[in-house]
Amino acid sequence: MGCSTVDHYAGPVTGAQDSDDDSLNGISAAHRRELSARLGDRERVSSFSGPWEVETVWRGGFRVDATARGHTIEFDEPADLTAQDSAPTPHEYVLSAVAACITDGVVLHATSQGIRIDSLEVRVTGTFENILRWAGLATDGNPGFGALQVSGRISGDADATTLTDLWNRAIAGSPVAQTISRPTTITSQLRVDPR
Repeated sequence: MGCSTVDHYAGPVTGAQDSDDDSLNGISAAHRRELSARLGDRERVSSFSGPWEVETVWRGGFRVDATARGHTIEFDEPADLTAQDSAPTPHEYVLSAVAACITDGVVLHATSQGIRIDSLEVRVTGTFENILRWAGLATDGNPGFGALQVSGRISGDADATTLTDLWNRAIAGSPVAQTISRPTTITSQLRVDPR
């Protein structure tokens, strides 16, 4: 079925990318100084709020291409919906985005505190509440995920309490995870072009 139950994780991330002597978690000392300066500038960080925008173009069948800041993201559905299964589904991208955002948050906070991460895995799992609505076989109920389960595994040069704090801060501060976990208003408009 198209919107099936899936697990996604953004990992493992390992400290092996630290080939330079001054690199920490794959971020050079110069970039850490620049990052620290940028994070200290409230106005600059606030400007990062957006608006963020993605535009999609239908490519036939269930294939969709999205463009985000010049990057193309491909979507498809599984073959059991007679699709080509040429790319992840939109809901797999949602779960992946949650996992990747949490991963980035852990790395951000760890690097800001001078903590080397040796490995980091984040797994996000979700099950749809009423997929029948998506398929047009029901008119009510939530077709989306009712809940997401997020689990992680981390190793680094800090004690368990410190690493757990990094984890908790990453989840609490994740724009993607917090968008998913709170009601988010969606307004829509449609322009119908003449044939």
